[in-house]
Amino acid sequence: MGTTKLTRKEILAEDPVHAAMIHLVEAFRTHGIKIVAGAALVLVLLIGGYVGIWYLGRRDVQAGQMLGKGIDLFHALVSPDASDNPYAKGRTPEFRTDAAKYEAARKEFAAIVSDYGHSGVSVIAGYYLGLTQLKLGQTKEAIQSLEEVGGNSEDLTVASMAKMALATHYAEAGNTQQAQGILEGLMKDPQVQIPKQAVGIQLAHVLAAAGKRDEAVKVLRDARDLDAESTLNGQLSVELNRLEGGPAVTQ
Repeated sequence: MGTTKLTRKEILAEDPVHAAMIHLVEAFRTHGIKIVAGAALVLVLLIGGYVGIWYLGRRDVQAGQMLGKGIDLFHALVSPDASDNPYAKGRTPEFRTDAAKYEAARKEFAAIVSDYGHSGVSVIAGYYLGLTQLKLGQTKEAIQSLEEVGGNSEDLTVASMAKMALATHYAEAGNTQQAQGILEGLMKDPQVQIPKQAVGIQLAHVLAAAGKRDEAVKVLRDARDLDAESTLNGQLSVELNRLEGGPAVTQ
């Protein structure tokens, strides 16, 4: 059999479910301040896993408006001919550089965390703050932000996402031991609010990158056995076939 090699980047590719969960948050972005409060309410209810009716006070609505704006900025277009006013061409913001848009988004998320610390929206803002800081190369600050969100006990879903983001960062930085520890903790945590199959896929990536092929295969098999009806089983099978097929792993 051939020895097709997998690069570290391929092995540590971002978990598709983690990306999908981010998209769930982003799906409730607004394109105008008038509707952002309602969108933020739905966002918090869905991502936080809350049931029943949750009343948002005035400060929470304000925080929701800022969160919607921050996410818009996070996804702003980049164009060399963008003006100083990011909304000059319409409701979709536009910046000259990625650094400019991420810095603008960072300010919004940081303000929510600083000024609305008791708002349910602030946990999501903290998660996005960490992602934005990573984009800006502010690694120390990003780790601190994500660790704070990861330790939150009120919104376990976003806390789990923050831990996944931390693990991905450490893995991409070559710190597979740190990444492995976080992911193994998520796999063992009975309160984790994201699919264990998704965590297993990411953990297998990390183990494979560290040259621990047999351990990676076991993790994937165990994850597949967790739920026979999981929509992630197809992805788990793909990962298993890739590892069991015998391609060499580059580190």
